[in-house]
Amino acid sequence: MANKNHREVQLAINPFTRKQHYLVLFVLLFITVGLRLPFQGPYLYNGDPVAYFSGAESLIQQGKYLIDGLIPIWPIGTSLSLVPFILISTALGAAPEAGAFWHGVFFIYLAVAFTYLLGKRIFNPATGIIGALLLTLAESPFLHSINSASDPGALAMLLGAVYLMLLFLDTQSPRDLFLSFFLLGLAFVFRWNYAFFLPLFLIYLIGDKRIWAFHLYPSFWILGFFGFLAGTSIQLYTNYSHFGNPLVIGYGQLDYSEQFVFNIVIYLKNILRVGYRMLFTWDFFSPLLAMFGVMAIIGLWKEKRRDVFWLFVPWVVLGVLSVIYFGVKPRLLIPIMPPLFLIGAEGIMRVFYILRKSEGLQNIPPRITVAVSIFMIAILFSPMFIRTLLHAHGHYQDKVVMQRAFRWAGEHMSDKTSRIITQPMYAGKNADWLRAGWDIWASKRYSQKQIRSLAYPETWKRENNNWIVVNRFWFEGGNLRFENTRAISQRFDSLKTARHLELKAQFEGKPEPRVLKKLNMLSFYPVDFSEYRSSFEVWGPPQQ
Repeated sequence: MANKNHREVQLAINPFTRKQHYLVLFVLLFITVGLRLPFQGPYLYNGDPVAYFSGAESLIQQGKYLIDGLIPIWPIGTSLSLVPFILISTALGAAPEAGAFWHGVFFIYLAVAFTYLLGKRIFNPATGIIGALLLTLAESPFLHSINSASDPGALAMLLGAVYLMLLFLDTQSPRDLFLSFFLLGLAFVFRWNYAFFLPLFLIYLIGDKRIWAFHLYPSFWILGFFGFLAGTSIQLYTNYSHFGNPLVIGYGQLDYSEQFVFNIVIYLKNILRVGYRMLFTWDFFSPLLAMFGVMAIIGLWKEKRRDVFWLFVPWVVLGVLSVIYFGVKPRLLIPIMPPLFLIGAEGIMRVFYILRKSEGLQNIPPRITVAVSIFMIAILFSPMFIRTLLHAHGHYQDKVVMQRAFRWAGEHMSDKTSRIITQPMYAGKNADWLRAGWDIWASKRYSQKQIRSLAYPETWKRENNNWIVVNRFWFEGGNLRFENTRAISQRFDSLKTARHLELKAQFEGKPEPRVLKKLNMLSFYPVDFSEYRSSFEVWGPPQQ
């Protein structure tokens, strides 16, 4: 009886038909898109997304990849892929910026779909489903998929490349091999740092003793080379048109000579920071998923699953190399989330099988066991999911209200020589951008005015007719996001008093949905320290 029940559980999960796979992909599409629909709109935010969008507009209007009339430092992939979304949005009568939302949703769904396909090929369909759901609900992939960021596109291309490589090992199809390297090249065209994944296939094939692929298929390297060349061809052409050399990239415009210095202390510190983020942040579903992942690793090690270790371990190691060097930012860790989520999902499934085989559950129908297990997993992971939606809501309101405030200020500034002074996160003034001479940010796009940063008094101290736009949230005492928050706040108060500025307008964001707030208070993450609460003020010279 026990063996029969165990077989029934396996049959209920493992052997999906083609129609069932299509149904799973449709359900994942419904969840991925449905959860993001409340955050759609013609809104851009900060610097990189605005730059990508500006590059797409240049491609449409001028046929050249330029940003603010300058050669971009970013690869062309995101701007080029934005073009059809902008054209479709315009053709439907919507604002062009609406295409940015659908661009992000399209690519994050591709990443979610490939995560499922990868999980069901390596483990089983249930593991693939859980891993895909974790990816679509994780905080950083969620936030960067509702804007024209480059991360969803690069991630989708990387996952597609890995999946097609595994498919090639089964089919030995030249098409699968070519497309695998083609997508790997495209990943690089979306984000430069994905170049760190170039050795991934070689490490995996050699480590897992799949070198038969090199001998059994003599054209492996030829097809791989031409596939990768095809994937990167648009970037090579762009580099040549800009610099006369296809191998020179736009990032060369930044002077990183001071940063390319070996510093073992910084590297070790960043390694610890990466480990901390992987174990304790909402992006990785806190220690809960890590515990399931450890169970999976122990089981896979006992089963001698070389294929899993030789694929996932190099994937994670290569993925954190650029993070360790350039700084630990949540978005830079997005490439390593799929393998870690799939390992965690496999641990969840192994716990399920262990419980199912226990004597106390032998007489319970498998469907009831599956339903109860799904409910329990949903309860366990709901706090992180709620935090993602709350953070996305605050982030979205910050975009919406910020644009209203800057647009209003730009329209009501009668003096054409006036500029707008604002907080650093809305000014686009940082060391890299100043060094490159860039001056493109959402605040400038929507106000149509030159922007100054409160962090750089030397840029505005002799300009006496400037206006100020600030979000009061960033000045609150409990806000720990920026080290210089208090200094910036004091500088704003001093400037406001010295120039006798008066409050011209206020713009408030919508509060968090009450249901999410109540659910969050029931979780073990009840505090609100990481939520945006948009409260913009526009200050200007007194009327004469």
